Amino acid sequence: MRRRFFRVAALGALLSLVLSACGSPQTSQNQNQPTKEMTVLIRMMDAQDKFFREEILKKFEKEYGVKLNVVVFDKDEDVMAMVKLEKDSGKNTIGLIKTAETVVNPMVNAGYMIPLKDIVGEEQLNKDLAEYSEASVAFGTIDGTVYYIPRKAETNLMLYVKSKVAEAVANWKQYESELNEALKKYNGYGLPKGYTLEEDPNQWDWYDLLVAGYYWANTDYGGIKGGKIAHRTRKYEGTTSEIFTKLLQVGGKPEDMLKGDTQALVDVFAWEGLFQELGVYNERMLKEAWTGGSIYTAFGEGQVFLAFMHQIDAFFIHGGTHPTMTGYLANPDDMGLAIMPEGVSLELDDNGQPVRRGGHYSNLSGWWWGIPVTSPDPKLSYELARFITNYENHLAESKTFGMMPIRNDVLEQVNSVFDEPWMQEVFNVSRRQIETGAWYKPIHANWAQISAEILEMYYDVCINGNYKTDGKIDYDKIRATMKPHAEKIRSISGVTD
Repeated sequence: MRRRFFRVAALGALLSLVLSACGSPQTSQNQNQPTKEMTVLIRMMDAQDKFFREEILKKFEKEYGVKLNVVVFDKDEDVMAMVKLEKDSGKNTIGLIKTAETVVNPMVNAGYMIPLKDIVGEEQLNKDLAEYSEASVAFGTIDGTVYYIPRKAETNLMLYVKSKVAEAVANWKQYESELNEALKKYNGYGLPKGYTLEEDPNQWDWYDLLVAGYYWANTDYGGIKGGKIAHRTRKYEGTTSEIFTKLLQVGGKPEDMLKGDTQALVDVFAWEGLFQELGVYNERMLKEAWTGGSIYTAFGEGQVFLAFMHQIDAFFIHGGTHPTMTGYLANPDDMGLAIMPEGVSLELDDNGQPVRRGGHYSNLSGWWWGIPVTSPDPKLSYELARFITNYENHLAESKTFGMMPIRNDVLEQVNSVFDEPWMQEVFNVSRRQIETGAWYKPIHANWAQISAEILEMYYDVCINGNYKTDGKIDYDKIRATMKPHAEKIRSISGVTD
């Protein structure tokens, strides 16, 4: 789904629009009825943007007698420059910011966000925060002080076509000998000793992905041959999240992303190389730099049977309640969801078992509502953030767009407040994933640069084929290719150990 961004030539021009949208902090409709104005900074997909303005903000304007001006920013980090410019100008108009995880801490460290207890008092704040999930509140808490009201959370799940998984489980053995022979040159053994493909994808590990993917890649589906597993590959944050999730699965920690050369990342790249060598990945994803939308289309074309997707992705692929979510599967009921597969090393020990095991882990990400020091009325900003995330509005957005609930009263009633069984499955599996294990990326002031270098490393090793020698996975070559990128990552992050 294409996002509509508010594009300007420079941040100064964007600030001019912010200021002109509001004029002075308080204007008047007539001499007897002053109306306070406030600017809200957001970035959303087109349909959600429209819904947010018409179904939520307009209600708030009517109920509170205020005028809300919406400005859409382009890049996450732009909000820092916008607040700084406005703060320096002496005009206070920006009252609420939809804040991405990458700038949650930097905005606070720069002194641009107001602690919420300074607005409503600690007792009232604690009472309000009890309505939200602990995980979503935690990320907006810096050094014990809460600065943000949660907006939404999301985590990757394993999304698959149920009939194709059942087919692979029933028929994979016809390729068992062939795959064993192919694997021997990569791990010196073949499939793990006593291996079988479990019926329940919630029990899968990376060897199960390999076996199912190998079956699909070598089966003719009406002339559509080749790999049927995919993930994002474009040079953007979505692909960094894919790499981060795989790192967690194989036993890595968030801080590994600040180092760039840990064993967990080596294991991730070794498996990436293997999946490419054995044709498990859809070849187009490697050549065309796929986004989430590319994967949607591939599901619709029968070219992908399994991918790692967010909650909103599941709504798009299945077909949701919003008119823009028309669905991509020929049979929407064929969509299945599971927690992420367990990461294991490609290397096996003398007993035929993975040398290293991780867990069924995933990433956790989201957005938060922050109140900047430029707010013309911090209490009104707080009321707006609470209004946006009240039970009625939050449930409406979750039902319409697949936003993973961050309110406890919604999370605890998934099976009753969501009428469709498939929606219940989306959010029940999501909750199970978080309970199983999900982590935020590390917080760092230079995360954008670190992320960009991680992507360069991924491209250098995996997309450019620098993971093999004479057709075999070569760990020394992987490490050597990673080294210059890891040195840059450590230089940017300041991590030395």
